[in-house]
Amino acid sequence: MNTEATQEVRITPRYMLLLIVSIPVFAWLYYLVGTTFFASPLSLQEYVVFSTLVAIVVTGCYQLFFWVQRNNFQFKTRCFVTSWDAKIPFWPSWVWIYSFLYYIAIGFVVASIQSMAEGVYLIFGAIMLLLSQVAFFYLFPSTVPPEFRQYESNTWATKFLRFVQGKDNGRNCMPSMHCSVAMYVSLVLYPTIGNYVWTFVGLIAVSCLFVKQHQIADILPGIGLGYVVWYLAPTIA
Repeated sequence: MNTEATQEVRITPRYMLLLIVSIPVFAWLYYLVGTTFFASPLSLQEYVVFSTLVAIVVTGCYQLFFWVQRNNFQFKTRCFVTSWDAKIPFWPSWVWIYSFLYYIAIGFVVASIQSMAEGVYLIFGAIMLLLSQVAFFYLFPSTVPPEFRQYESNTWATKFLRFVQGKDNGRNCMPSMHCSVAMYVSLVLYPTIGNYVWTFVGLIAVSCLFVKQHQIADILPGIGLGYVVWYLAPTIA
């Protein structure tokens, strides 16, 4: 049984200081983007309040994610690799899309809200998505073949990819959380951005495969889960 420990992001005093300092900075960025591109009526003060809520929720949700990482070893691990996955090249430079575009799009959702009530509903939907994901990760852990993580860390991309992979135990592949969040975020942004959102879903899905964090069988279930949660999550009437 694999008992490899994950490098958790613990809630240390240094982390809390960074969180407190970063909230007004991100709130100001959200305010600029929201008022410029989404005609948001929210004030800077309201963005500070909402950004604080988001920071607290994200911190708490990641602790749940790490709890599952520590406690899903008693269930059988499955691997859904196919012959088609071997045809997909390892392209580590896609880690920049995989990691950074993902969070930029989430930031656009935060910036796009038109009221505090809408923001609270979006937070609730995101929590629903996280709970759905961790239920799968806990009860039905899945992984990729070990050779997917066997490579030399000799470039900035491979070093950063190794850092990213150090934050999980590799047993949370199906459904792809990146793809489910990408789909949920895209559906939220669709009314204002339109069909451009599907480019984001496509880029995230492709990046998951090129950096070998996922296999083909993980992608569609992730996209489907994001759609189901978006469809079921309550919204403002």
